[in-house]
Amino acid sequence: MPDHRTASISGMQVAVVAVTGLVAGLAIVAATGFATADEPQPRIIVRMAQLPGGEVEVVEGIVLPNGQAIVTRRGGAAVLTEAPPPLSDEQLLAKAGLDKADGPALLEYLKKRTISEGDLARVQELIRRLGSDAFDARREAVQQIVAIGAAAIGPLKAAVKDPDPEIAYRARQALQELEKVPQGQIIAAVARRLAVLRPAGAAEVLLQHAPLSDDEATLQAIQHALIQLAVRADGKPEPALLAALSDRLPLRRRLAAIALIEGGPPQQRIRIPDAYPRVRDAVRQETVLDNKFHGLWSLFLTTREPEYLPELLDLIPQLPRGYVWQLEDLLLQLSGGEHPPGGRFGRNPDSLPQARDAWRRWWNDKSSSLNLATFTYTPRIRGVTEIIEHDIRGFPQSRILQLGPDLKERWSLAGLNHPLDMKVLPNGNILVAETNNNRLAEYTPQGGLVRSQMVNHQPIAVQPLPEERLLVICRNNVYLFDKNWKVLAQHPRPNFDIFAGCALPGGDVLIIRNVAQGAQGVRLDAKLQETRTTHSFARLNYMQSVAAIDAERVLVCEYNRVAEYNLKTGKLLWHHSCNNPTSAQRLPNGNTLITLMHDPPHGRAIELDPSGEIVWEYRGSEPGLRPLRVWRR
Repeated sequence: MPDHRTASISGMQVAVVAVTGLVAGLAIVAATGFATADEPQPRIIVRMAQLPGGEVEVVEGIVLPNGQAIVTRRGGAAVLTEAPPPLSDEQLLAKAGLDKADGPALLEYLKKRTISEGDLARVQELIRRLGSDAFDARREAVQQIVAIGAAAIGPLKAAVKDPDPEIAYRARQALQELEKVPQGQIIAAVARRLAVLRPAGAAEVLLQHAPLSDDEATLQAIQHALIQLAVRADGKPEPALLAALSDRLPLRRRLAAIALIEGGPPQQRIRIPDAYPRVRDAVRQETVLDNKFHGLWSLFLTTREPEYLPELLDLIPQLPRGYVWQLEDLLLQLSGGEHPPGGRFGRNPDSLPQARDAWRRWWNDKSSSLNLATFTYTPRIRGVTEIIEHDIRGFPQSRILQLGPDLKERWSLAGLNHPLDMKVLPNGNILVAETNNNRLAEYTPQGGLVRSQMVNHQPIAVQPLPEERLLVICRNNVYLFDKNWKVLAQHPRPNFDIFAGCALPGGDVLIIRNVAQGAQGVRLDAKLQETRTTHSFARLNYMQSVAAIDAERVLVCEYNRVAEYNLKTGKLLWHHSCNNPTSAQRLPNGNTLITLMHDPPHGRAIELDPSGEIVWEYRGSEPGLRPLRVWRR
């Protein structure tokens, strides 16, 4: 049956129809229509049929109120090709006209894209003039920014997200003139090559450019390069890094401190002895909370000196929640997975000092028995929150965003057509299952489309797997792709009865199919063949999801609850009653993160501790967008 959605626009009723089946052998991808109470209007339809040999035929037409169909365009067959693989560093550098072995040329490339604080202030003033009321002033500002050249790209990318739509539009206009190749990816490739070639002055040039980096992946590449450059050939610390410990900009101070802590021989706890006293004192004297946390965190995990953990604990009442989650994950791995009495971090800010004191008592009692030198820390939580916001108006204006540990937005992708899943890839790009576009797409954090591929039909879940493989679950098929998105295996379901699915830690795949009066879980092996093992669940719809806890336990979002099942025994182990939950995640601290898209006024996500108490909450802020999926990473 069609799924009808309506919204009101300027007094007209707009009907959006999505048919999840075949009509005369053609799958209706999108059908929209406009109608008033007095005069029905024709519906515009787009149909797509897969032909033998993997080709697709597109048919556009109009359905009149009397039911007569008029074909307005029948497109030629288009071949479904594999998505092109991401470019290597060498290919990226070649696109920019750079030789990967020419260290001085790589340094010069960075210098041309680095500007002084005075010039940066001038660029920012020109960007503000992009929003001038006078057309000539706006046009002149664009021309002056373009004349500055590539050094203006970083500030312009920040301006693309300006709340003033005119500034954002003009910034994009200037970027089209300046950025012929993706600068962020090239800067990251340059940083990695400089770390290998080690030309004189590389650390200083990277530090100067860092504040202009326009995404987290580029900044991480610079940080890793500085770590590799932290020790000179004579074994002495890099002077540019020592000088940056007292830089006016907090970012440079942080980059330098971490490089001097983590650079040098990895088998040594104190890796650069000549720099250690200075960097330790610089971290302790740091006035910016974010810098202080990162510095103490790096000192503890690198040197394994016990003196730094109490200093991290002292920060807890002041820390943003994302850093508290990150620190809690470390503490739980030190304690063997158990909270001390009173050690859970509650919702009320007053609970933070109490939990801090509980962990202090635990540390005082247990620290002498811990062997920090052999302790292995595996990050499970980095304090990042990822959110899919669904456009309930039926428009292709859904959004995906990531919040950093400070719970401030790092990046967002807007204007998406009903995405149901996403994953951040190791390269920092975002993989999106665009359900209503019937495609898989990879975006940069700035919104640039890297590659895409049509998948048949309606992808609802994506999951990267070992060996660079990718699991894609659709309403009527399950695909296993290689790193180039070539199909390795598939499991077809022509009845379009797949509502949810996920990979299990042991290598199997669980899909949930719609059946009468409920849902049935079917287990597939690593080659996507049915194992004839089935599981029974309560009712759910295709916007709900399932998540693995371990090889035998899953969280299933059902109509009126989140339920934890043991797949081996079929038993219900835990549940939380709520209205139409759309996603759930069992966190390493034992809490459960649940997304409730339909909670008034604009949806929310809640974190429940094992007793059922809400210890954290995220609320949607825009009437037309509601949180559909919320994850902690």
